[in-house]
Amino acid sequence: MSRFSSPLVLLLVFVLRVSCLRTEIFSKFRELVHKEQYMRWGRGDFIEEGTIKQPLDHFHPPTQKSITFEQRYWMNSNYWNNYYRDGPVFLYIGGEFEMSGDYIDSGHILEMAEQYRGLIFGVEHRFYGLSTFEKCMDNYNITFLTSQQALADLAHFVTFARKLYNMTDANKWIAYGGSYAGSLSAWFRLKYPKLVVGAVASSAPVEAKTDFQGYHEVVASSFASTLVNGSAKCRDNLKLAFYKLDEMIEREDFPTLARDFRFCQKISSKNDVWQFTKNLANIFDGIVQYNNENGEYSITTVCRNMTYTDDTPYAKLVQFVQNYLAHMGMRCLNNNYTSFVTSLKNTRLDPLGKAWLRQWFYQTCSQFGYFQTCEANTSCVYSTMLADLPHYLDICCDVFGLPEKKVYQGVAFTNSDYGGKTPNGSKIVFVNGSIDPWHALSVLTNLTTSELAIFIPGTAHCADMGSPSPQDPHNLTAARWEVSRLVGMWLQTYYEA
Repeated sequence: MSRFSSPLVLLLVFVLRVSCLRTEIFSKFRELVHKEQYMRWGRGDFIEEGTIKQPLDHFHPPTQKSITFEQRYWMNSNYWNNYYRDGPVFLYIGGEFEMSGDYIDSGHILEMAEQYRGLIFGVEHRFYGLSTFEKCMDNYNITFLTSQQALADLAHFVTFARKLYNMTDANKWIAYGGSYAGSLSAWFRLKYPKLVVGAVASSAPVEAKTDFQGYHEVVASSFASTLVNGSAKCRDNLKLAFYKLDEMIEREDFPTLARDFRFCQKISSKNDVWQFTKNLANIFDGIVQYNNENGEYSITTVCRNMTYTDDTPYAKLVQFVQNYLAHMGMRCLNNNYTSFVTSLKNTRLDPLGKAWLRQWFYQTCSQFGYFQTCEANTSCVYSTMLADLPHYLDICCDVFGLPEKKVYQGVAFTNSDYGGKTPNGSKIVFVNGSIDPWHALSVLTNLTTSELAIFIPGTAHCADMGSPSPQDPHNLTAARWEVSRLVGMWLQTYYEA
């Protein structure tokens, strides 16, 4: 009998990996990408910061005991038509991350603001960054962390900003966002069409899905894609490497695994093993999702390592992971499942605004699912330890008291409320890249003459939101041009450049 067969293990409380922000490894990589992009393309514009008082609950009449909180926003007015003050307003929607003025000081949104003499606002999402309040993380208050409340926050903000800055109907608003915030952008236009005349939804997973097998299927196909210097051999060698790793796990050769992959501590339970395989998957998921958005690591880097030497696939995997950890400044892999769950249960407010894990995990359990499995009937290249959806659902119940039935009901309600991949909106453009795993849950073809899709071969997550570069592939340049053209049509100020 395995030394992990214990009553504790039989609870099968496994950790899951969700969205663009998961564990230390994935979040470090995303932060690195954002930092490098801003250092390269940030303009250094003067950005004004402010706050708006928001109610915790928009959908019930306020009382004397009603809770409010201060939501942060930023404004870039450097491109606005200051003389006539009739220019458009771009609303950059924050997602499941700490926001800052950097987000409205670079990227394609600045190009459009400059083109159309527009004002830009960036609004931080409730419960993230410093848009929080005391006890917001407890199991009662966190139930007000919903996409519907977030959209109501945005509606309140638009009304607030129009009044504060003496705007008129001549100031037409465009919603703008990427990833989860891309979904919010589309949904804001869907639910509040009188407030914004159009929406740009980049890499937006508008379909909620409990068992999101498609994420790792796109990862596998991306490693095989010659468009980004992948190959079938690269994909197959990764799969062989993880197959060997699974064999070592099966015979409990943890001393060798600990040495090869630099464990921070000994494996003490089967949950720790799961955490280890998840950590490895996170490394490669981040590289695919943000392919070519980080100068050091890309699909090209992975496939060069996995195909250009005579070592075994497993040896290539070990060498790559060791190099990656060194580059990220990570001394070792933290595979302690108990500490991860403890962090999920931590309801203390982070005074620095860096916390995101508990909040986003709650949103996936209560509304979106997005549980990325690696099941036998898929093309997933990773460890089979990442299979079995029920294991993922257990943690929703353990941490938030949401049983499996509630998780499925929440996902079904989200799709019913917003329409999934057929939202039935207008003046929305969905932009996706073929390498981005999240495109599997987005809109990839035109739905109507004003609910449009742009699919960019060979590009990754939210690539169109970045600043233009001479190195950009033609398809990416053309996609940004088309987004700008559509925005101009919606604003009725489009002109041929």
